[in-house]
Amino acid sequence: MAKTLTILLNRGPFVSEYADLAVKLALKARAKGHDVNLYCYVDGVWAPHVKADKPYENVGRLLREALEQGVSVKVCARCADARDVTAEDTLEGIPQVGLFDFIDWMKGSDRVLTFTG
Repeated sequence: MAKTLTILLNRGPFVSEYADLAVKLALKARAKGHDVNLYCYVDGVWAPHVKADKPYENVGRLLREALEQGVSVKVCARCADARDVTAEDTLEGIPQVGLFDFIDWMKGSDRVLTFTG
């Protein structure tokens, strides 16, 4: 029986390695057959904003891969709005939702990890 892991990402990319680590962990857990949720909160909303290819570690590429592998990714709508990050600014397939979506994910999870600083 698959376990569910929910990850709360509070840090944006290129400030620390947390965004990269969170998505890499999501991919590894998914590869092991677990259900994985990734909620981008506070400055974490910048992670799905990275859409173009980069010559260095690219959290946008990792997020696209995570979506393809079945990781559920959502962005806090209020946090995005406060930073002027629109739905059009983020990777396709990542909705902007309320905090209650994260709470529901927590309730249904076996483990919750937070990447913050």
